[in-house]
Amino acid sequence: MFGRTFNLLLLLTGSATLAFATAPVVTVTSPASGTSVGSPVNYVASAASPACAKGIAAMRIYTAPGVNAYTIAANSLNTNINLPTGSYGTVVQAWDNCGGVGRATVNITVSKITLPPPRFLYATEFQSGKIAEYMVNPLTGAITPTPQGWTWAHWGPVDIAAGPAGYRLYVANQGSHDINAYLINRNTGDLSPIPGSPFPIAGVGHRVVVHPSGLFVYVSSATPTSSGIPPADINAFAVQSDGSLKLVPGSPIAIPGGNGLPALAMDPLGQFLYASSFTSGGGAVAAFTVDRVSGALTPVPGSPFVVPVGVCKPSADFCQESPTDLAIEPTGKYLYGVLGIQSAVAGFVIDRANGALSDLPGSPYPELSSFGNFCPFDAFGACPNSWTESIDPSGKFIYVTDSQFNDISIFQLNGTTGVPSYVGTSGNTVGGVCVPYTVNVDPSGSFAYSLGVGANRCAPSSNAVLGFSINQGNGQVSPVSGSPFINSGVHTTNDSEEKVLVTK
Repeated sequence: MFGRTFNLLLLLTGSATLAFATAPVVTVTSPASGTSVGSPVNYVASAASPACAKGIAAMRIYTAPGVNAYTIAANSLNTNINLPTGSYGTVVQAWDNCGGVGRATVNITVSKITLPPPRFLYATEFQSGKIAEYMVNPLTGAITPTPQGWTWAHWGPVDIAAGPAGYRLYVANQGSHDINAYLINRNTGDLSPIPGSPFPIAGVGHRVVVHPSGLFVYVSSATPTSSGIPPADINAFAVQSDGSLKLVPGSPIAIPGGNGLPALAMDPLGQFLYASSFTSGGGAVAAFTVDRVSGALTPVPGSPFVVPVGVCKPSADFCQESPTDLAIEPTGKYLYGVLGIQSAVAGFVIDRANGALSDLPGSPYPELSSFGNFCPFDAFGACPNSWTESIDPSGKFIYVTDSQFNDISIFQLNGTTGVPSYVGTSGNTVGGVCVPYTVNVDPSGSFAYSLGVGANRCAPSSNAVLGFSINQGNGQVSPVSGSPFINSGVHTTNDSEEKVLVTK
């Protein structure tokens, strides 16, 4: 019966494929079926449905029968999937708006881990003095509270950093003038205090970074004064065998021209440390060489280096600002600073011989305002309020939080020149983001996370962690299924200094 029906279709149409013309056609560009690949696996695919004028409704990647790794409501995808080593019969499937379903099988062998998958996520809560703890699903990006759920910090936890191996976590506290140190349970993600923690620092803590060797920890701080903006320092600690911290001789070291609460950036190669600063010419970045044996810091000749000023309203003097955040791309060639007043990103070339900085051509690079113009030319005077940044581990994209328009700005980096090009934004309050002050890309570059802190201005549950999948082609983001993620009793307040961090 079925054979006769099929033969009749052949006679009437002259084609065996027309009988299945309602099924979407799925084309997978990457990875090639039958190949050996590294993880994360970059999937690039598209779908078309010639028989359905309404087009494609959604696409999905299955890494095993019934295991949904990624779904997007679009006719194309470009995403990373974190997979352990082994062999997989993955399927890329598409649905059209006429009820048709098409699929393509992609058989792969994951032979190595190129970038480590995300394992745990931690977020500070300033007012309650807590650190929220989450486990990350490396396949989907979804997060769930650890068995412990949260732990106490000291007073006013703000910035957060992890050791390179993912075994230790450090939290800078503003209110109690110290730094908490924790051991990370590698099975559950629960935190436990390291003996002697917290460790005192000179003044109000702000940012914390860890040397890539894991042997040194640096915390920026400001010493309160009776008048004026407080001077700023860097507290250098040597990590002891039990994880406790001991001040490096000569620490704290003053930041030349530093005042207020300086941002920090550690060179991924471990040679240099940078801090936001000021000079008589305006905002600047101070540079230090790092002694890899003792952890001591020495100012780089010519430091601090003045931050360039772009086209600015109401005047250039108004825009002589110190960066609110600093970040270095993975190769250590370029440093980027967030300029809140200019609504832009400043770019610098790092001289690998001595750590000196020089401006990238065209720096600073403005964000686009919500009115469709670059902010310096915006007649309405409404500009993005840039605050913090995160660079993905492959060095392709910079993500910058914008608390004015409640989104995340995206820049794509030129791998040859280091020049960032503005791509766009995550979209106003996408996935529940509202007044985002922090963003962090996970170690695999597959996901980005933010902390929504605008409960009074946006939808319910905005005081939560927001998760996004990253389009590996253009850097755009789409909400992870289940986002925003709530950790009951933790994210009940908000503060512009709170941070989120994903560890491996």
